[in-house]
Amino acid sequence: MDLRELTDRALKACQDASQAEVFAASGRTVSVYLDDGRIKNVEEKEDIGLSVRVLKGRRVGQASSTCATVEDAERCARAALRLADLAPASKSFDRLPSPARATLAPNNWDPLVAELDGSTLGELASAVAGAAEGRGVKVPKGMVRGGGVETLVRNTNGVDAENRYTLVFADFSSMTSGPNPGEGVASYTSPWLEGLDPYCMGASLAEQAKAAAGASSLPSSLQLPVFIVPSELGSMLDSLVGTAASADLVQRKRSPWAGKLGERVASSEITIVDDPGDPRAVLSAPYDDEGVPTAVRPVVENGVLRSYLYDAYASSVEGRAPSGNGLRRGPHNSQYVFRGNVSPGHFNLVVSPGSQSRERMLSSFDRCVLIEKFSSPDVNPVTGAFALEVRLGHVLDHGSVERSFRHALLVGNLVEGLKNVVAIGRDVEVVRSTILPTIGMEGIEVVGGD
Repeated sequence: MDLRELTDRALKACQDASQAEVFAASGRTVSVYLDDGRIKNVEEKEDIGLSVRVLKGRRVGQASSTCATVEDAERCARAALRLADLAPASKSFDRLPSPARATLAPNNWDPLVAELDGSTLGELASAVAGAAEGRGVKVPKGMVRGGGVETLVRNTNGVDAENRYTLVFADFSSMTSGPNPGEGVASYTSPWLEGLDPYCMGASLAEQAKAAAGASSLPSSLQLPVFIVPSELGSMLDSLVGTAASADLVQRKRSPWAGKLGERVASSEITIVDDPGDPRAVLSAPYDDEGVPTAVRPVVENGVLRSYLYDAYASSVEGRAPSGNGLRRGPHNSQYVFRGNVSPGHFNLVVSPGSQSRERMLSSFDRCVLIEKFSSPDVNPVTGAFALEVRLGHVLDHGSVERSFRHALLVGNLVEGLKNVVAIGRDVEVVRSTILPTIGMEGIEVVGGD
């Protein structure tokens, strides 16, 4: 049983629909989990399944299912048909995408990752923990995951689009001993195994935890330029820009950039493109998850908002063609990717880097703040507001550490912060589905004091 056989059977079972689409995916995932520096569990999973979307006029039905047999594909199709009978008619959505030739051909398939086994990942995980413990720091929790995914999307209009990619995801925490322990976190997301250096990751975990252990509370609040490293800022930008550029959320007035096409939404130093062709990223693909060819798309160019991101449904609302941004998949998981609903999304938000190293950039400021770790880098995706506990930060004097601090509160608004960028480094990292450097902003307050 393969993906093409499953999609054949599902499409044939959709004869009562005016149009039908089948997204099928198979995945193999190996995960290793650490607890107190020792391997606790090794999991190897394989899955295959599909999601069926049907149109009966403008009534839409969708169902998904794992598939042990081809009969499961037929049952899933019949469920989607029944749901379409019960659904209210859409005001605009009456056509699935038509076939078109892809212009991008990213290579994000690593044969080494596709064949990974538990023993290899276990050695990697143990090496990370060993490198940290060799420097006197514990690793209470950790995990490494490797997987490969193959997808096929077909519809009754003739779309037939295949894609495959691999995924390596690692996430570890560290902690020093003593009454006031310091904490560290390190993560890695990539299609490629070769970039995961367990010894460097372990050393980074130890260094960060020791620095946090030596940090103290700030006696007062600070109003200085604030620089946030990519590992923390990436999650914030992923959430904010993913919401702000989504055509669906723009149409529902849930985007802070609604109605701002052609207007300045960021500093002139900020350029952000969605690049589905970047081989450094997991989600890169020649087609989106509706079978529409992808393209490099400027979202923000020199601070000016240039485009929103559309799937087939959102594009129908405005009577335009989809932009190739219909996504079901995420960058951290290779299991059951067929279960997600399609919505407008970004493949890889790439922020153009500056020309200076982080060290040189920071040394050019009399005083500034560098944030290395939050308790959780969350931002309100609709308003941009945030109030984040700082687990490790530094006050810098011409690039030298004046003092390290923790348990302060960083308060600001990322929508406004992007308009007040003071400098951008060239220290690019891949974080989730963003590729970005360290960025410094004004108008953000570090709240300290007892």
